Amino acid sequence: MASRPYLPSTLPSRPALQDLETTPQQINSMPGRITSPEETAIFICAFDKCFRLFPSQDKLLMHKKRDHGSDDATNDILTWND
Repeated sequence: MASRPYLPSTLPSRPALQDLETTPQQINSMPGRITSPEETAIFICAFDKCFRLFPSQDKLLMHKKRDHGSDDATNDILTWND
């Protein structure tokens, strides 16, 4: 049985890029709401400390194949939707 990937409580930081196009009016008009793990799928790529987030397992698997050259659909994936 493969061991589950470990996700540290604090992820490594990366420089943030400033959004120079979105206006305050656009931000204020965006719909949003609070959600829960039962409603919102999150899949995290744990391959080689990548830690990118995806809204579906299919999108994560496309990323793993394209960016990491991996067809593995069971390892290096963190999610609460198991």
